[in-house]
Amino acid sequence: MERLRVLIIENDRDTAEFFQRMLDLFGFDCELVLSAKKALAVLATSVPDVVLLDMRLDSEIGGEDILYQIRSNPRMSRTRVIVVTAYPTSTELVSNLADLILVKPVEVEQLRTLVQRLGSLTPGAKQNQFKDPITELYNQEFFYTRLDLAFERARRRSDFYYGVVVFKLMVYKAAQAEEVPDEQVEPELQFSLMRLVSGRMRFNSRPMDTLARLSGLKFASLHEELNDPQDVNAILQRFQEKLAEPFLVNGEMYTLKASFGAAVHASHWRHSEDVLEAADQALGVASVSGPGGIYIVGLPVKSSKPA
Repeated sequence: MERLRVLIIENDRDTAEFFQRMLDLFGFDCELVLSAKKALAVLATSVPDVVLLDMRLDSEIGGEDILYQIRSNPRMSRTRVIVVTAYPTSTELVSNLADLILVKPVEVEQLRTLVQRLGSLTPGAKQNQFKDPITELYNQEFFYTRLDLAFERARRRSDFYYGVVVFKLMVYKAAQAEEVPDEQVEPELQFSLMRLVSGRMRFNSRPMDTLARLSGLKFASLHEELNDPQDVNAILQRFQEKLAEPFLVNGEMYTLKASFGAAVHASHWRHSEDVLEAADQALGVASVSGPGGIYIVGLPVKSSKPA
């Protein structure tokens, strides 16, 4: 039987080599890396069966970011991730993304139990449970998890900017230019439109953006690593332009109109839920004037220099 391949991601060499020696003895084929940057390079070209992941890597790229990369990559939908940490409370945000969590210091018997549990786990596509089955965008649960991680990362880095966008689409028949009420949108039409919308969103977003369907024709997106908070303006303009182009469904043209609310992380918000709530409230403000409105909260005011 082919040995399970284990990738050990741990910045402490002694701890990493201890894991490697023990797992080798238990019959695993192990590779260890000592930095987040090296780990991402390895994951770009290989698919381990198991990842033993330290959450604190003393790097701008944390263990949670690597875990997100694994779970968002279809190639690694069956990779099992074991989170190892000396800070159990830090795993609350990622507990639903990990298969197992071990608390340091890890003893030999714990590793033996780990091996036994790994042997009893049935490989499954863990990634799929975070996808919306209609659009194949992420679902609410995964979006909230990723927003929590972005919020915590912004607390650690003053130069880390991210924005949240929320919008709800309204369906119009292109020929009559009249809105089709939600209750009159047939499920088959709604599903077709949602799938077409998701395709346009993905095509006009970066790989690092998190795109999700919240409910019905309501969507949200999380945009991390912005060069400047003002970048969210360009994101909104691009979404508005691309989603306004007609959609062809079963030989009939439809247009979708939407208002957009957005929020950029600000230091006074205490919880990640505050950011999403602010974006949702911004959507309400934008909707007052009818479809096509845009309202953003959290953007810093640019000071004007005296002439």
